[in-house]
Amino acid sequence: MKNLKNIYLKSLIGFAIVTISLSSCDKQLEIQPKDQIDASQALTTSAGVDASIATVYATLKGEAFYGNRLIGLAEALADNGQATNKSGRYLNEASNIRGAHFTNWTASYVALNRINIVLEALPGIADASDARKLQYEGELKFLRALYHFDLVRTYAYIPGAIVASQDKGGVPILLKAINTADAALSAVTPRVPIKDVYAAVYADLDIAVANLGNLTNSAFANKQAALALYSRVALYNKDYARVISLSNDLITARGNTLLNASNYFAGFTGIRNPESLFEVTYTLENEGIGVNTSLHTLFTTLKTRLGAPKRDSTDNYAGRRATDRKIPVGGTAGFGDLVPTLPLLNALGITVTNNGTNQTLITNRSNDIRNSMFEVGSSLRSNPHVESTKFLGKAGFVNVDNIPVFRIAEAYLNRAEAYAEAGPQQNIALALANVNTIRTARGLTPISALIGSALIDEILLQRRIEFAFEGHRFFDLKRRGQEIFKPVSNSTLQFDNFVILPGIPQGDVDASNGTIAQNTGY
Repeated sequence: MKNLKNIYLKSLIGFAIVTISLSSCDKQLEIQPKDQIDASQALTTSAGVDASIATVYATLKGEAFYGNRLIGLAEALADNGQATNKSGRYLNEASNIRGAHFTNWTASYVALNRINIVLEALPGIADASDARKLQYEGELKFLRALYHFDLVRTYAYIPGAIVASQDKGGVPILLKAINTADAALSAVTPRVPIKDVYAAVYADLDIAVANLGNLTNSAFANKQAALALYSRVALYNKDYARVISLSNDLITARGNTLLNASNYFAGFTGIRNPESLFEVTYTLENEGIGVNTSLHTLFTTLKTRLGAPKRDSTDNYAGRRATDRKIPVGGTAGFGDLVPTLPLLNALGITVTNNGTNQTLITNRSNDIRNSMFEVGSSLRSNPHVESTKFLGKAGFVNVDNIPVFRIAEAYLNRAEAYAEAGPQQNIALALANVNTIRTARGLTPISALIGSALIDEILLQRRIEFAFEGHRFFDLKRRGQEIFKPVSNSTLQFDNFVILPGIPQGDVDASNGTIAQNTGY
């Protein structure tokens, strides 16, 4: 039976076979038995620490994490994504079927225990300076905060948006290493109140912000990434004054790096997005999670792009007809299992006719440059749809893409929402200013004279467009306690429906002696 005790044992076993490969500056980890070293060697040198931390980063590439489900499910469970049935994947998820949900619980606790083991080993790393140890601590606590936050926002309700009759609390917090078999077998890790999880995340991020250096490589934890995570966590926690302060610090540190109509397409099609503060990165082709599960194959049937959309009305957006995609440039690479719903396409400023037929045609695009990331797919597998091409082999290989987890655009929209919720009239003006910063950068005209719910609606609309198919939409609706309209079935999922939360692995519930309560409905 799987349970948290076995998870901790698994993490210990993982450290007993740590593999080091420091052949590149990106600290790539290759699992090769001939290179195995034992845990005592791994955690006495900085090289061993680097390799151990690399395993924690590598976990984020997995299917249960940013490699697939933390991104794709946030579109499918909400109103942004519809399933095409081209491979049978994501049909249940897009229909919000019981059990078709997030699955990051088990691997998260393996990663958390590994983080704690390394943290507790830091004082004994003889070849690392005190400054380097502080950097390590900041990096590890950024990662620990990210894993805990992703657990609590998926498996629990979010502050201010709680169904009291179904609330079973937060998630277990793991802040100390379980580093022996006896400790693993005797561990007691109960669900704690939601507020306690947020407090633990805050504490880790305070240290991460203090210890980390400025952004030099978005593949690794850095001060700006820590500020971005902190801003997001505070927004979920309805801690609006903190959101404003953190966003101010982040925007000041980052400078004016928003992409605009002249460079947006190039920025999103480059290997690394210039707006990124932290990305889950892939350097080698064999780091991808495969043709059946990558974001590339999930979102699109295409292998290469046609290029930025032509906006000359005389050619009627040539290259965006389904007939032009029967033999796409470079062939077909993915399945396109999850595609944008018509309401999302409309919000993006895309007019499409006969979507999902052999005559799918984009007939018009607004000036919003963000719609350049959406194209008619290939007709080789079945009738084409308009698809998201945000993940299209940017590392040079199909099914291998860097995944932006935090972009600077989020700081402006977080700050806009915080100002709007704070209330006073001067804050309304500041909220509008932040929204307009995003709108004008993306090719839209500024707005004015919006207050109250109309202003909030505009901010949420810009979040929906800005982060379409980047894994935000479900969580934005969930944290605000909103119902979810499902365009394909023309039905509404009420916020008090138990399927808003996933089930916890039943083995952990059974083995916890009542300290881990299963979510309602499972």
